[in-house]
Amino acid sequence: LLQGTRKTEVKVDYKVMDLTQKLNFPDAEFDVVLANMVLMDIPRIDIAIAEFARILKENGVLVFCITHPCFFCYDWVQDKKGAKLYKPISDYLNENVEELTFWGKTLHYHRPLSYYFDLLEANEFCVASLKEPIPSNELLQKHPEWEYHTRIPSFIALKAILRSKESA
Repeated sequence: LLQGTRKTEVKVDYKVMDLTQKLNFPDAEFDVVLANMVLMDIPRIDIAIAEFARILKENGVLVFCITHPCFFCYDWVQDKKGAKLYKPISDYLNENVEELTFWGKTLHYHRPLSYYFDLLEANEFCVASLKEPIPSNELLQKHPEWEYHTRIPSFIALKAILRSKESA
């Protein structure tokens, strides 16, 4: 993945690090931390969130996107023609681990939304925005089979601000 991104014209210094360990950056180094589609795939996000808080400057921004914890691990109920109708939800509040194999073998760590919010609050973050992105009309014209994503979101994105020491 990184090999392809390094060929772009944009000058970015990419780092590969283990988010379950202390990050090799000084305190208050960054204005923004972006974690795209990673937090649901690591066993201990408490370490990652604490490290994000440590390396962000006061009022720094954390943005992360994950598979939607309310709906990801549940299969669609389909009609006789195969149209996706709805997802029955059960056992949502219990944390669990699921092995996935659709893009190679990986582990998915299900955590309810309250887990993420509690962890952010414990690390002095305040949630500024929550989005449940869906495909645009333009994208749906190219891929009408993705219509079901407009009824039940597959992803969730959060923006959180690290509170200043005075307001904490």
